Amino acid sequence: MKRLSELVEQISGVDEAYATLLSEPQVMAVLNQYEQELDMRQLPHFMTSLDEFVKGMKKCQTCTSLSNCRQPIRGHFPRLTPALSQLKLDFEPCHYFKCEQHLTHIETFHMPKSMIHADFDTLYAEENREALFRLGMDFVLHYGKGTYKKGMFLYGSMGSGKTYALCAMANELAKRGVGSALVYFPELIAQIKASFSGETSAHGLTVEKLKTVPVLMLDDIGSEPVTSWMRDEVLGRILNHRMMHELPTFFSSNFNFEQLQTHYAQTTRNEYEPVKAARILERIKALAIPVELVGRNYRHDA
Repeated sequence: MKRLSELVEQISGVDEAYATLLSEPQVMAVLNQYEQELDMRQLPHFMTSLDEFVKGMKKCQTCTSLSNCRQPIRGHFPRLTPALSQLKLDFEPCHYFKCEQHLTHIETFHMPKSMIHADFDTLYAEENREALFRLGMDFVLHYGKGTYKKGMFLYGSMGSGKTYALCAMANELAKRGVGSALVYFPELIAQIKASFSGETSAHGLTVEKLKTVPVLMLDDIGSEPVTSWMRDEVLGRILNHRMMHELPTFFSSNFNFEQLQTHYAQTTRNEYEPVKAARILERIKALAIPVELVGRNYRHDA
């Protein structure tokens, strides 16, 4: 049987287009890799597959994200493998596709799309983040292994990285197949209030979903206007169910526990209800460990 180099030289001498195709580094690498598994006498019949392979690989060379993908199968790159002594063209998931595939495990409510790509490894590794890293990774690594672990109540000034930390946590869980919901709480309350029309309205479906999702993350609680209905019928019902069923829940807030309790005690109708506010805080404390985030304002530094 003729060697690969001889066959390539023979074909190249017949057709200039073939010569150009066979000189492509990716084609040469494939043919050399599988030389012992291919019937090189059939090399002219591989040309269509080789041509599609080269064109597909060139598309990938200029790709910078999944949204810019120009492949016939979005997020997949071409690959040649031997089959019955010939070359077979397949498509496999690319790096960008794999990086975003885990996002199917995350439901978001009014959260910025860019934050969904937050990475726990890139959180600012300052000394005052030690508790966040330790508790966060401990939760991720031990979730679903029999022992219930509380979530975290992240509090601190605006721009201290609370939202980013929640998103990073959701991503780490999603990579392990754990479902979560990321909720910007003030906007959710506004939407529920706008759609409120009774027991069969959309708000009931949303509350039920948030009551039962495996891991819930409520971002920026305490920034919403306080009404008895919002506090007791929405937030209270969600927290009570999750506390009773030991469903992990995370929070972020500009307030600490004491400040948040004061916030929930005073309604927009000027009603002062400290007992009901205390009840909300007891549920939050039962669900989450407080972690203060301090330091520079990362939003201003960005």
